Amino acid sequence: MKKTVKVLLTPVHTSLMFCLMSVLVGLVDMASDLYVPVLPEIGRVFQVSESWVGATISINLISLALSGLFYGSLSDSIGRKPVIIGGLSLFIVSSFACGFSTNVYELLVARFFQGLGGGVAFSVGVAVVRDLYEGGAKGAQMYSRMQSVIALSPAFAPIIGGIIGTIYGWAWIFYTLSIIALVLFIAILFFGKETLPPQQRHKKYSIDFAQKYQYLLSRPIFLCYAGVQILSLGWFWSELAFFPALFQDHYGIAADSFGIYLGILMLAYILGTFINQYVVHRVCLKKLVWIGIMLFFFSAFAMSAAQYLNFISPWIIVALRFPAGIGFALLFGNAGTLAIDQETEHTGSASALIGASELLAGAICIFIIEMFEAVTIYPLSLIIIGSSALCVWLMTKAKNLEKESGVNQNTYSSMKQDILFK
Repeated sequence: MKKTVKVLLTPVHTSLMFCLMSVLVGLVDMASDLYVPVLPEIGRVFQVSESWVGATISINLISLALSGLFYGSLSDSIGRKPVIIGGLSLFIVSSFACGFSTNVYELLVARFFQGLGGGVAFSVGVAVVRDLYEGGAKGAQMYSRMQSVIALSPAFAPIIGGIIGTIYGWAWIFYTLSIIALVLFIAILFFGKETLPPQQRHKKYSIDFAQKYQYLLSRPIFLCYAGVQILSLGWFWSELAFFPALFQDHYGIAADSFGIYLGILMLAYILGTFINQYVVHRVCLKKLVWIGIMLFFFSAFAMSAAQYLNFISPWIIVALRFPAGIGFALLFGNAGTLAIDQETEHTGSASALIGASELLAGAICIFIIEMFEAVTIYPLSLIIIGSSALCVWLMTKAKNLEKESGVNQNTYSSMKQDILFK
């Protein structure tokens, strides 16, 4: 077993790297959120069906997932910074290509390559935060803080995207992404620091690539906690593909106004991240995950009941979905921290595997939800309920596995929290 060695950065450099990685992950996440309000408009411009428009999200998620596996393992071998620089370069070029697309096929190809470049954020960007702040409660707290910063992008991105699309056209949404990414590229290139010391790198990348993921896939406790995080993000992505058609085509909400509804939903997530930051060092991470799952169930059943009683409208959907947004913040990150804490020597690969699986789950959930007509809230409610039920099973399975292996993770986490926050 390798001895853990941490890069010693000054507090200023640590904070700077944290901010840069937050912007990186938020930017890539914004690549879809920013143009969600104009999805119906893209369909009309290119004269294609909703399924083709939805495919521009799905194909991006698939390429994000595939590239994330590559980036995570590569960053464990050669370091974080060069991998981030390479991925961000591809993201910039492909984002410009998205804006120049003249038909849906060109947009699909450009979105695929945009995902190949952006995959560096969800694997390596998260791994950098794990390098800066070791696991346990402190890691979960900083990851939650990172998510609260990132949440600002989907909260305001749909509003901004709706305005840009209405005034300048949908193409300028991608040009805006390219310009922001270019500024971030320059900042990371000149001011970013490497966070993985040479002593911690795995030299045999080509040999170890498959073996790392084969090893991680054989770790049942890691898979249980990772699965909880993956499933939660799966229904979240399906919602982003489902709501534009439901709100704009069924309820007649304009593109620039739709962003307001989606922004309020994201504010629930922001509120949840602030709550999580306050309680994460006082409440066991597993309890927070359980609370999040219960809030998922509450929102799903409440929305279904409102639909059944025909007491439904866009604002009622937003109000009833609000608790699930808070629950998502309590679960997302905490479940990931519980998973990655199981594999402290393979944080890059572990983060990449989780990130890739999250995006693949999102693509699958989008495919499933597009099989239903967006005229009621039932399809989304069913996906949330199904995902939450599987989360319950995985959390119960993890608890039983820990008992069998003699691991008292609750005691371990409490001891770590006492050391970090006394």
